[in-house]
Amino acid sequence: MRTLMILLSAILVLSSCTKDSSKDAENSELVTVNNLQEFDTKIDSGVSLVFFHATWCSKCAAQRPEVEALIGDRELSHVFMAQVDFEKNPDIKNKYNVFGFPTILIIKDGDVRHTLTGQNNKKEEIKTLLKAL
Repeated sequence: MRTLMILLSAILVLSSCTKDSSKDAENSELVTVNNLQEFDTKIDSGVSLVFFHATWCSKCAAQRPEVEALIGDRELSHVFMAQVDFEKNPDIKNKYNVFGFPTILIIKDGDVRHTLTGQNNKKEEIKTLLKAL
């Protein structure tokens, strides 16, 4: 019985992140940034929100709707909103001390002001942080 429970637990852990969520990243309205130079240029001035994710991660997929719900908000029309694939951009994640995913960086004029990690960051909380900048 114990072996069965361990096996079921392992299956649940391994199935929590699946490849199915990759379609969300590909079809996102977030601007995809693929290199450090482009990243630094885009966030150099103004307010930016950057969503670090992995295409296969279900926690990232769960956080994505809260981030993408901000895209059409008129009060945030001045905010640059982007996504970075955590695994494909080690130079960006290393420079900006992003250690896991999902992670949201809120940046003003090139300086990281807030780092939000995990999948429980709600749209209204993120919006409040962005509007304060």
